[in-house]
Amino acid sequence: MSTFSPKRAQPRLRALMVGFAGHQGKEYLPVVREYADIVGGVDVAPDAAALADDLGFPRFTGIGEALKRVDFDVAMVTVPHSEHFPLCKELLLHGKHIVKEKPFAVTEEEAQELIELAEGADRSVYTLLQRNFNPVFQFARRNLARIGDPYWFSYDYHFNLAQPTSGWRASREQALGGVLLDMGYHLIDVLSGMFPEPTRVNAAFVHHYQEMRDRHLEDLVSLMCSYPSPTLSGSLRISRHNHEKSERLCVLGTGGALNVEPHAATVHSTGGRLIERFTLPGPKTDAVRAMIAHYLGHLDDREVRDDHFRRQLTTVRVIDGIYRERSRERNELADRPT
Repeated sequence: MSTFSPKRAQPRLRALMVGFAGHQGKEYLPVVREYADIVGGVDVAPDAAALADDLGFPRFTGIGEALKRVDFDVAMVTVPHSEHFPLCKELLLHGKHIVKEKPFAVTEEEAQELIELAEGADRSVYTLLQRNFNPVFQFARRNLARIGDPYWFSYDYHFNLAQPTSGWRASREQALGGVLLDMGYHLIDVLSGMFPEPTRVNAAFVHHYQEMRDRHLEDLVSLMCSYPSPTLSGSLRISRHNHEKSERLCVLGTGGALNVEPHAATVHSTGGRLIERFTLPGPKTDAVRAMIAHYLGHLDDREVRDDHFRRQLTTVRVIDGIYRERSRERNELADRPT
């Protein structure tokens, strides 16, 4: 005689929101609540206490206090770049999963250490990169082979800010880089999912405002990428003060062209005949929801975790290498006799 034992429902995840009073934190709060119980938040912003009271969870002023006061499974981290590594290191040492804003890390050394800590603790560190969950970019990856062998790409991403960069992104100590680390991280990650790691990147750093030049925070960066195959090259241009906000990736191949914007993608044959057009089927919030649901649903999935680590390590290494080369060139220039 067999007996039936119904499966027990999995308990809901418990999440700690770190940096919840900022722009990204506020955007993610309602989505996280769909999949987890928010048991606390960490933020020192003036309006953080009132926001936490309104949302019904305790507010802490530091991660150490939160670790002592509440039990949680995963931390959602949305803080300035300079705070990522020490926060994530402490969370991993306490055995917590992490879902965080980009960058995964600022330097390759920090990325390697985070991966080692995460693997040692059997915990995940996932990076919030919405384009990976945008159906348009997913269409682009699936259909790249339809244009033959890619030989050139151009990727442009621009904001149209009328004033100098403000907030923590205008602080060298907090931002640790300009548009390359901030906006560019998304683009380098997209390219890491489509092409091999570049063997060489030539970069031009440009400044719209003198104060940003003085802080070594680029307002615009132009990159030229070379790859292991001599038949593939590409360029990127990223800026904050363009005349319009825009994003467009164009890939040319031996059999056609692929054009990608956040709302639509097209595949053309050589000569310009439209083969297929794909349009974003829903609002941007659908990609945010899919991203958070995926990460929270795969916290213990080692295969997904390892794939994420490999790709983020590549993205960090490319950006870190560009900044290191820029720093070397700046130091050489400073050492030249006048």
